[in-house]
Amino acid sequence: MISAHSPHRAWIEVDHAAIRGNVRAIRGRVAGAQIIGVVKANAYGHGDVEVAHTLIEEGVERLAVATVDEAARLRGAGVSAPIVVLWGLGPDEARAAVDLDLEPIVYDARSLDLLEAIVPVGSRLGVHLKVDTGLGRQGVAPDEAVELAARIARSPRLALAGTMSHLAVPGEDEAHTEVQLLRLARTLDTMRSSAIDPGIVHVSATGGMLAGPVGLAGAVRPGLALYGLLPAWAAGDPIALRPALSLKALPLRIFDLPAGEGIGYGLRFRAERATRIATLGIGYGDGWPRAHANNGVALVRGHRVPVVGAVSMDGLTVDIGDVPGVTYDDEFVLIGEQEGARITADDVADERRTINYEVTTALRRRLPRLHLGAE
Repeated sequence: MISAHSPHRAWIEVDHAAIRGNVRAIRGRVAGAQIIGVVKANAYGHGDVEVAHTLIEEGVERLAVATVDEAARLRGAGVSAPIVVLWGLGPDEARAAVDLDLEPIVYDARSLDLLEAIVPVGSRLGVHLKVDTGLGRQGVAPDEAVELAARIARSPRLALAGTMSHLAVPGEDEAHTEVQLLRLARTLDTMRSSAIDPGIVHVSATGGMLAGPVGLAGAVRPGLALYGLLPAWAAGDPIALRPALSLKALPLRIFDLPAGEGIGYGLRFRAERATRIATLGIGYGDGWPRAHANNGVALVRGHRVPVVGAVSMDGLTVDIGDVPGVTYDDEFVLIGEQEGARITADDVADERRTINYEVTTALRRRLPRLHLGAE
């Protein structure tokens, strides 16, 4: 049975009014800095194309993705805004980055060689120089950064659109963050004293934005905050964000389970007393993992009901024995609010011993996204 307002047995609802409000809250926090809206990993599970359009309508100056393929999907959907590619390019991706007019990051001579060999004569491709100030994944060492920046500045085919870094422990290790910012500041000072324009400077993602003033940067790169979520350490921050994602399902079967009977693979749950069970059509094939076997809850009629038994690829079961009157028309909420009760992505993350980013990003495309309030 499929709900009149849902195209599927389980689905995601994305509240674009919440996303717009989150953008405004971020602008109020960053004192005039530009926003580079991060929509990688299908906009953290929220739907990349639809979210990108909403961000642009709300005035976000740039978007950011992790891969050229993600950027190509946006371009194919008519997104013309500047797009920063946050992870380095391979040889096969460089041509696509040029053809799609993307802004890739660069941090070594190899990446410059790849792009300069492809950019047409008479054109210039904007790139962002990434400086590794202390995270250690990607980037040029600070003492080598100015040499690369000078090469970009001299290039007839490249332009330095931005200079960036990324913080390792914002809000958790103030001393290390200060070291990172100092290394970047010294690099920028040397660039400017050498008459090199660093372009737009950006270092803070959501964590850095919440941890302190934007400072030397002209832009921030929020991802998590756009979707109304916070890093765990920032749970008490007063910024007015609202979660944009809800996850819902309808029962495929409602049945009585006698005392002593088990359900699911491995019979990991056996009823200690007679109860009533609802089977929901969502499982690890949708991004709801087996870690929720006998672990986690759903909401129905505003009551919390436990997940019982194993989670299979396409379904899971919940014990509704303490909630009378549940029918096939009742919605079950796995993330979101219902009748004053709430399950957050953070609650789910605690059950999995992970972080809220992973919870939403793990939700697969098999789950339809209903975009509420998208223009």
